[in-house]
Amino acid sequence: MVNPQEMFSHYLYMSSMSQMMLKHFEDSAAKLVNYNPTKDKPFVIDIGSNDGSFLKAFQKQKVNVLGVDPAKNIAKKAQNEGVPTHNDFFSKKTAKHIKGKYGSADLIVGTNVFAHMDDLGDALEGVDFLLKNNGVLVMEFPYLVDLIENNEFDTIYHEHRYYFLLKPVAWILRQNGFEIFNCEHFSIHGGTMRLYVKRIRDTRYAVSGKVDDFYKEEIKKKMYVQKTYDDFAKRIYKMRDDLLKVLHTLKLQNKRIIGYGASAKGNVLLNFCGIGPELIDYIVDSTPYKQGLFTPGTHIPVLPEDQLLKDKPDYALLLIWNFKEEVFKKQKKFLANGSKFIIPVPRVEIISR
Repeated sequence: MVNPQEMFSHYLYMSSMSQMMLKHFEDSAAKLVNYNPTKDKPFVIDIGSNDGSFLKAFQKQKVNVLGVDPAKNIAKKAQNEGVPTHNDFFSKKTAKHIKGKYGSADLIVGTNVFAHMDDLGDALEGVDFLLKNNGVLVMEFPYLVDLIENNEFDTIYHEHRYYFLLKPVAWILRQNGFEIFNCEHFSIHGGTMRLYVKRIRDTRYAVSGKVDDFYKEEIKKKMYVQKTYDDFAKRIYKMRDDLLKVLHTLKLQNKRIIGYGASAKGNVLLNFCGIGPELIDYIVDSTPYKQGLFTPGTHIPVLPEDQLLKDKPDYALLLIWNFKEEVFKKQKKFLANGSKFIIPVPRVEIISR
């Protein structure tokens, strides 16, 4: 486990940079606000609240909110934009402080955060301490079934401590007095699972048959069989070879190639494939915090997104393939100019106008 202070005290990813994520948050808040065990105005806590995008959607639903996030720069941004944020890592100790200052929560949400935590037991003890009777915990995380089926090897990196299936998560939750009572699958971020969790002793919500259906589906898809993962590895090596062949062929044709999106997953792909400045001139990214820096390990410069239309390269390697539909809409002009996107995952393909 990499020291969490090193990873998360200063953070560069911002949820608000993606319209797709903002839409997901809006839809989710409108639905989740109904999980309120009392008639009082609900109190929602977001663990790993980032720049407050999810809580802003809850604020539109007229509820009390509090974010918890360890990144000083991101927490400050959220606070400046009217989202109350406690700047710290979430733990049982943090939960005690929050409960003493703000009271208990009706709903606790954690989007793409529980897979980052080293000590899940301590985090769940904190949730148990902070949640009202009949309160609900909503966990959302990248789903291992999607990762394997769609060759999403670049989702495997230092921040992600766990790659979850339902059955082991259910076991961890039971050890801490919780159970899953419902679940939903979403295509966002390459495939995510949302779990609705309650204390085992709470009787307000019955356990849906969907939970058992997902268990059965995991077994049917051989997610607990070693060969599934061996085959996955073979596909990834082939994908690497296919991508390098395409890039080298284009360079021999004197085509100019840049990267689109200086994401964590993009850096995994670049380093795994050995792609550096000799193949990609630069990477464009819309996040101001990343501009003017270099990609770790491969040392490719990161430039503002408007460089794409100024420079008009022939190809852009899409390093944020999980947002490809959003990118295509955003970059219609780039495609209209005759430039093309190279999509690396789940298989190498070239997209033109």
